[in-house]
Amino acid sequence: MTQAIYFVMEFHGTGDPYFGGTAADWALYKTEEGGQAFISAADAQRRKLVMAYYPTTTEAEQAGTAASTRKGRVSTLPAKLRPDLPTGQISWIVGNKHVGEDDSELAEDMADRAKRAGATDPDMVAQIVAYALACHRANQALVSHFRL
Repeated sequence: MTQAIYFVMEFHGTGDPYFGGTAADWALYKTEEGGQAFISAADAQRRKLVMAYYPTTTEAEQAGTAASTRKGRVSTLPAKLRPDLPTGQISWIVGNKHVGEDDSELAEDMADRAKRAGATDPDMVAQIVAYALACHRANQALVSHFRL
């Protein structure tokens, strides 16, 4: 089963800026300092920032609420998976790990595997890590459901 990953948008202002409105809809990105902030797409591209992806809507919503400085409307949206994302391999690797493994260890391992496999695009690595964590959450839910 293919898991979903999520990103966060903050909707702020009203009306199209071209016609005098103040609307500015920004996505949540990882900053150079390692934090997260809502940034316009043009600024993020200029600074070569990577979008922040999350394995669940709850985690995405919490991160968005914490990062919001403009106090706009924060929404969690499903991310479009890259067509070259190796979902089957990621699912298999995560399925062979223990459900009690720490998220940070899993994320580090998947990022290292991606880089060793030749993934040079930071957005690809970010999606790989988020997808692995989504698979990890699904495995944890199964164990909890069946009380294993």
